[in-house]
Amino acid sequence: MSKAAILEALRQHPFTHDMEEAWKEVLAEMARLQTYPPDALLLREGRAADAFFLIVDGLVAIEMFVPERGTLRLQTVSPGEVVGWSWALPPYRWEFDARALAETTAVVLDAAALRARMSQDCALAAWILSRLLAVVAGRLKATRLQLLDLYAPPERRTP
Repeated sequence: MSKAAILEALRQHPFTHDMEEAWKEVLAEMARLQTYPPDALLLREGRAADAFFLIVDGLVAIEMFVPERGTLRLQTVSPGEVVGWSWALPPYRWEFDARALAETTAVVLDAAALRARMSQDCALAAWILSRLLAVVAGRLKATRLQLLDLYAPPERRTP
């Protein structure tokens, strides 16, 4: 895809839509638009966290493998959301799997290039990390609500 298409995707994506235009141009240089077919893995637990995904279209399942239970879906990520923050934290290894549930298009940012640029531009780093922290907080809240549902006492019935 062309740089113009990547820039347009960055302009439209909720994570970056209000980012300074100059930073969008920097990100476009280290990004590609990638389409994944259904059931394709975007990332695999334990492997190098080498990308940051801005989901443009499609659905992505965040999954983990549990021995004797198999693969469990933890969350489903929709267009306008992001996948992956392990690229920002040493040792830069994925903690979960991410699988396309439908044909999915994402802006895929090169993590090493993004980290290098962030180390040179503290304002950009602060902007990205504050947005990423908001994503992490939202996902933790969603997980907390799931756990409350899972471990809620059974409803009492009155005779």
